[in-house]
Amino acid sequence: MAASRRRLLTLLLLPFTFSRAALTNVTIDDTDLSYFAWTEDPSMGVSPTLPWAAASVASPCSYCSAQPQGNDGGANIHNQTWHDGADGSAGSLTFQGSAVYIFGIDLTNPANISFTLDKTAAGFHYYAGNERFIYNALFFSTQNLDPNSNHTVAWTLHSTPTNGTAALFDYAILTIDASSTSASPSASQTNPPPSANSKSKSKTGPIVGGVVGGLAAIALVTLALFFFRRRKQKPRDATPTDVHPFVADRAEATPPASASADAVTSPMSEKMLDVSWNNPTLLPTQPTTTTSPSVTSAPSELPSSAPPPSTAPLPAADNMSASGSSPSTRETRAPTTTTDSSARTQALEARLAQLEARMGDYLPPAYGDEEDGGRRD
Repeated sequence: MAASRRRLLTLLLLPFTFSRAALTNVTIDDTDLSYFAWTEDPSMGVSPTLPWAAASVASPCSYCSAQPQGNDGGANIHNQTWHDGADGSAGSLTFQGSAVYIFGIDLTNPANISFTLDKTAAGFHYYAGNERFIYNALFFSTQNLDPNSNHTVAWTLHSTPTNGTAALFDYAILTIDASSTSASPSASQTNPPPSANSKSKSKTGPIVGGVVGGLAAIALVTLALFFFRRRKQKPRDATPTDVHPFVADRAEATPPASASADAVTSPMSEKMLDVSWNNPTLLPTQPTTTTSPSVTSAPSELPSSAPPPSTAPLPAADNMSASGSSPSTRETRAPTTTTDSSARTQALEARLAQLEARMGDYLPPAYGDEEDGGRRD
């Protein structure tokens, strides 16, 4: 992952690195005649007596009014040399590169300097300040030239209404392709110093800064999109949820025998339940101790089909316990203990008597012959 990030950043910055690595700045001194040419204006009818004075700190111009070397020994003058021109003086700089910067020394009441680039008017320079000398003043600059073609910057000095005629040229800086163009022996690699007092300002710094900033912004946006897409493509680690189906316990799902016995009742058993609840005096008044864990109530254990009612006297309690009224009663009735009281026995007898009295209301269904009014032999 880290290797892919570094590779992506390298690919983004590689074109800019190559383009910047092939260009370099070289400084051309005013004494380098392989670049500079110091002449007079050919359009003038009378050429200046001394068109240009090649001065230096070691050999100053004795007849020139401007003496820029000062008390510091010309420390601010490049290579401690300069060219002093007067009205009608002309000069040129021929080079091969993508940009050029020409520097000089501004002085009070100078000449007006007009420039051409490849025989096309390219502006002028005139210092209107009051400073006696301003070093490293930018006279002319241009960029975005064809680096593989020869270019010529020419200039001419013109007198001003205030009788300004002098101009001091110091050096030039060229931006060239170091791999294809070699500088002269006097040229040295450097960066153009800034000048706040020149009307022509260099735009190299803002251009380079804009290019670097734009490439950095593009690289950051590309990296952000790359990481965002990689993050979206990663499968999310989700913990699977185990689904356990609910299975009811067999013991819990199967109702007890007593519950099923209570659930299925006959009409007569429902009737008997109604009787017992309608007549509370028939319920036992004392608790009964049983040996069975589940006791089924007496009305729910009556047979579904009862015999025709009989008017015979009820048997005694002892006989009932011995034979019972029906087999189902004997099977499901919970055994009683010897602690049963006579009150419970009397209550049961009274309940049975009332049940037998009610059984008379339930006659057996009539047969077909009886419906016709007679029995068939």
